Amino acid sequence: MKRTLIYRIKERHRYMSKDSRSGKKYVGTHTSLIPLAALICDIAHQSPSVTKISPGFIKAGLRSVGGQRRIKISADTTSLLLSIRDNASHQEVRIYASNIEGVKTVIAQFARSILVKVTHQK
Repeated sequence: MKRTLIYRIKERHRYMSKDSRSGKKYVGTHTSLIPLAALICDIAHQSPSVTKISPGFIKAGLRSVGGQRRIKISADTTSLLLSIRDNASHQEVRIYASNIEGVKTVIAQFARSILVKVTHQK
């Protein structure tokens, strides 16, 4: 992945509170994303092995975590379940892909590069 793409994605989301996505890979009726989920989904969307991205509902108004953003990644045979916690909101995103381990690695590396705590669950 080119550094310029990651830089543009970071800059685009710097001041946004929530974002919406649509297109071939996005499925479901709920398309709003919290800022951290939007960053992660943009990275996943660039992967050719990703077939679908399904955003879940947003839980907003949660107690602040002092800027400590985190992602829990759970994998099964066909998809990744990302539990994404931003400062005062939470959202789950399911990503379907043909190469689960490859997508999982790319997401984890990107998240760590923007100082997000990443944990893996089985």
